[in-house]
Amino acid sequence: MPFDNPSGDRARRQPRFGKAAQRQSVQGAPARPHQKVNGSAQQKHVQWLARADDAERSGDSVEAETCRQHAEHWFRVAHGRNDP
Repeated sequence: MPFDNPSGDRARRQPRFGKAAQRQSVQGAPARPHQKVNGSAQQKHVQWLARADDAERSGDSVEAETCRQHAEHWFRVAHGRNDP
């Protein structure tokens, strides 16, 4: 027998990748709405800041920081300063 797996369930020994693994790892966690932000660079900057404020009010500091980073990116794009 190539695998020492008494239950015979070989699928549990193999790592899971992709969307199935993501769904399984976040099961029970609150779903975050990932809506597309549309508009000009300036509008996107304002929209990401608003999303950061909403996340902060809901107590999600990680999501708030992520939104602030997106807002900073669009601020730099709007002002022509998007150097890496």
